[in-house]
Amino acid sequence: MKKEKIIIMFALIVVVLTGCSKGANPKEVATVFINNVIYERDKEKADSYFYKLDAPNQEDLIQDFSELFDLSKEQAKELVVIYQERLDKETSFSVKMKENTTKKHEAEVTVTGLDQTKFDQMIDQKTDQELVQWLNDKGYDKLKTIDDIDKISDEKQLNAILKELTSLKDSDLNQIQFEALKKTFQELKAAKEPKTIQLELEPDKKEKKYWIIVDEEERFNELLDAFQG
Repeated sequence: MKKEKIIIMFALIVVVLTGCSKGANPKEVATVFINNVIYERDKEKADSYFYKLDAPNQEDLIQDFSELFDLSKEQAKELVVIYQERLDKETSFSVKMKENTTKKHEAEVTVTGLDQTKFDQMIDQKTDQELVQWLNDKGYDKLKTIDDIDKISDEKQLNAILKELTSLKDSDLNQIQFEALKKTFQELKAAKEPKTIQLELEPDKKEKKYWIIVDEEERFNELLDAFQG
């Protein structure tokens, strides 16, 4: 008799736990999804709501940065940390659920992402500044901007500077680019205008206690674009 009671109690616990997952607030589920895939937060909640999320992790991002900017893995890792800090500090989002008449729940996500509209110009500017600093370290400390090179009337000094520039090693160029990238990322601010993303979520038909994001990969890419700016 005692054994039967234990079995019944165990069954009730399973039902209650399963019911909690099914009865989760769709708004919270959508919020946890975004917190997890964008900010790498709410991991435990994400594990309880989703059987599996296919969004790239930090290692994937490091690999992407390494290939995109031609950096070493260590450099890319440092850049990813700065990037994540800017996301945490500058970006935000809100979730508003729409009225639903089916099993799917539609969320309207308003994202204030990073402003990268002038990213290329910022990189060019920072690269020039780092190049000037490199020349300053070589003894040409009167140079304040890259344009000052064109103003040099002393032909001997000008030729010496040009010789220094042509002798730049790949390692020097890599370090100059890396420092420029770091300073550019550190100055990224929030965009002035928010973007709106539509998310659909529904209970997982196979794994009953979990949720799925409809067209998860496409929605993740849209979110990433919105947060990156």
